[in-house]
Amino acid sequence: MPASDESLPKVAMIGIDAGDLNFIRKFNDRLPNFRWLIETGQSHGLETTAGILPGSVWPTFYTGTLPGEHGVYHHLQWDAESMHMRRVAEDWLYCEPFWYELSRRGHRVCVLDVPMTFPTRLHDGFEIMNWGSHDQLGEFHCNDDQLARDIMKRFGPHPMGPEIPVDKTPTQLNRIRQNLTVGAERKGELIRWLMTEGNWDFFLTVFGECHRGGHILYPEEELDQSAVPGEALLDVYRAVDAALGDTLRALDLERTLVVVFSVHGMQRNMSQEHFVPPLMDLLNAQFSGSANRSGRSTQQRSPMRLLREMVPARLQNTIAQLVPVSVRDWVVSRAVDGGYDWSTTPAIPLLADMNGYIRLNLRGRESKGSLAPDGNVLQRYADWLEESFMQLRITSSGEPLVESVLDIRRQFEGDRADRLPDFAVTWREALPATDVYSERFGSVKAKLATGRSGNHRSEGFLAVVGKHRAATASDRPGHITELRSLVLRHFGIAAA
Repeated sequence: MPASDESLPKVAMIGIDAGDLNFIRKFNDRLPNFRWLIETGQSHGLETTAGILPGSVWPTFYTGTLPGEHGVYHHLQWDAESMHMRRVAEDWLYCEPFWYELSRRGHRVCVLDVPMTFPTRLHDGFEIMNWGSHDQLGEFHCNDDQLARDIMKRFGPHPMGPEIPVDKTPTQLNRIRQNLTVGAERKGELIRWLMTEGNWDFFLTVFGECHRGGHILYPEEELDQSAVPGEALLDVYRAVDAALGDTLRALDLERTLVVVFSVHGMQRNMSQEHFVPPLMDLLNAQFSGSANRSGRSTQQRSPMRLLREMVPARLQNTIAQLVPVSVRDWVVSRAVDGGYDWSTTPAIPLLADMNGYIRLNLRGRESKGSLAPDGNVLQRYADWLEESFMQLRITSSGEPLVESVLDIRRQFEGDRADRLPDFAVTWREALPATDVYSERFGSVKAKLATGRSGNHRSEGFLAVVGKHRAATASDRPGHITELRSLVLRHFGIAAA
């Protein structure tokens, strides 16, 4: 069917970044538009890659491939050549989104704020990125200069701002709640303006406010003295719900297939990743001491890591808000990868946001690799690593800390699997601990100081509404990789 044929229904996809189905159902009496979607639409949960690599979900969605193929799992990833963390960029790990194929086939495309996308290469249609996204690879950008100017003149910048991963004061938390609720309202206005001003066949936008709010404003019901304001996250969801309702009412559901979706959810923060750096210091020192005659310690001696541990959170937050992104990246990189003697370091912990990530320092893959990629030393180290983490117990309860140590390359095969961590340490369900122990290492103390009361939950959701939703009934996506093919098939394009 020709792209210009008006009988072809339009498609409007509305993403709710980290929109959590459990949270929505819990408060469905106060979220009328979400309730209508769940009750009226064809709705169900979606499997995602967030259980292992939470930051991989958006590239997984827009490429329709798994992380081993697209290679993106975080905004800062390990670069084996420079031996540093590096911001993901188009000259390194570029991935093409599926809507480019729609544009090449003559379909009119308008895309706003899909997280973790690269600077636009779209020639026809409109693509606006990083106006109001939680996860960003770059600055605000649009493929049409005049449209970019109009957006900033009419709507100004989104008030969300960057997330600084430190503990927040009650005043800061209230300001974040206000910024997110205002941002959701403004995002809805921008969406409706784009929908009415533009001539489109495919429209895609993402609300980022539930993601930021889910991390920082998740209700800490288990704590007697929580700094998070009561119903703060619900306030954010209500603002998104209102903007979503206004958007749905602005659409012609007789001629538009509407797909509302989330690529993962959110829950109370159960991460124990703050233990990974000190444990890797101990683990590497003991292993290298027994494996190398030199007996040199492999403990990280990074001044930047010490500064981040010692400088008060309020001061870190103030400084980080003032400096450029490149400076923040440099500080984070040196805190993660600075201070190592690579000749005696078999592996390091990487920057993470839920599970613990570990990268082997493999000879022939890393430019300063020291661990032989074959032979019994690698296997002994992998066994030592797994045993060391699996032995850990929470001091206060005696319960195991770790659920599993996963070999990521076995989980996600592909041409870019070497860009991923080698291991992911997943956690048992427990609130973040401050003291763990094992017979091998004794007591290890650490504190989760990211300012996050909430963290990723692996389940997403999908709700399809509109007169033409029956056409998708037999094409029921079960995984976020399948949303791409759902759209392509709607427009008569065979999904590769």
